[in-house]
Amino acid sequence: MATRIQRNILRLVSTALFAAVLLHRGAEAAELKVCIDKSSPSAQMDLGVAQAIGHLRGEAAQVSWFDGQGDDDDGLSARKLRKLASGCELVLGFPVDAQSPTLPDGVSATQPYARTGFVLVTRKRAPASLDQFPKDSVVAVTYMTAPNLYFASHPTLSPQVFTSDAESLRAVSRGKVAGAMLWRPYVARHLGDKAAGGLKVSALTEPHADWNLVALYVDGSEASARQFEQDIEKLRLSGQLQRLLQPYAEAPLPHMASRTAIDRSTRLIVQQWPAARLIAVAEKKPSVAAKAPPALYTDAQADAGKQVFLSNCAVCHGPNLEGRSGPTLKGPAFATPQAHFSVSDVFKIVSQNMPAPAPGTLPHDDYVNIMSFLLQQNGYPSGTAPLTFESAGKSRVKLIYHQVQSN
Repeated sequence: MATRIQRNILRLVSTALFAAVLLHRGAEAAELKVCIDKSSPSAQMDLGVAQAIGHLRGEAAQVSWFDGQGDDDDGLSARKLRKLASGCELVLGFPVDAQSPTLPDGVSATQPYARTGFVLVTRKRAPASLDQFPKDSVVAVTYMTAPNLYFASHPTLSPQVFTSDAESLRAVSRGKVAGAMLWRPYVARHLGDKAAGGLKVSALTEPHADWNLVALYVDGSEASARQFEQDIEKLRLSGQLQRLLQPYAEAPLPHMASRTAIDRSTRLIVQQWPAARLIAVAEKKPSVAAKAPPALYTDAQADAGKQVFLSNCAVCHGPNLEGRSGPTLKGPAFATPQAHFSVSDVFKIVSQNMPAPAPGTLPHDDYVNIMSFLLQQNGYPSGTAPLTFESAGKSRVKLIYHQVQSN
């Protein structure tokens, strides 16, 4: 149960789900009406923010709870989510990457009301940064989260991938790993007073480690969104917001609203609520002037990779890479310029995180062949030189979808 819940906690819901959440406009009402995901680790923090704003307005906030984990690993259906969340003006707790913020299609967002992200959890006397760990230190990460990418810039560290934050945190608590890179709201919710009894939490200064929490809304709720932003600013200036957010997050910086631009023209392809899944990228039309992709693999490797994929990956990602409980692995929703992923980035994800029940357990050749199949399906031509485990792990070629031309 815990594994399933945490796996869902660290996935974003699909665009369709959020569109369904926000169907009700109700912008004319002054009363705050919000939806909060009760399975999110920051749920109690978001409730406190909503209640504090209601107090500012002299009335109780109307809070509708929904369960973002859904009935199974596929998340909550649009129909059920619409039924649960009807009447909401704002959906609290949606995380956007501070480095490259994007939103689901058809929704807008308030300016950030909280700053959070990924943190490093270690034993009390251990180093407080990845750079300070001794060579060959083992660091825990959770399956398919952004910190899986950090080992590329810290090659002396070894990853140990777990299927849930609970397992990652347990590993560092028991001293089985040197540290664990985890989603801060989860740590805040589950660590409790253990931080004073042998564990410490340090900030991570890595790409895509910093995230902002925003409230989502649709056309017609602009007035509610602007009032929410004004109320958040009052709470920030009084110091109350910082107290409400601790220990899950920090208050936004002064004038953050004027500096933060969230791209509303992109569509975030995501799986479940809330944030921090690694392959959750923005979709834009590929540039018409894009260069021809290079040949990185052979036909034989792609053919072999298809068979390995069908045996080990299709159950989660679909036989045609269309996505099921796992994200799509083909097309502009996956391999987009806005994600800034290279072949080596994606290969590290594949070779370290797959398959879900036993990450990193396939032979090296299988991972190379799977990567060759992914390249083929995303429009990269075959060549005469085979892809190798070493070349795939070092390739800085950008992984960008190229329309496959039919013969």
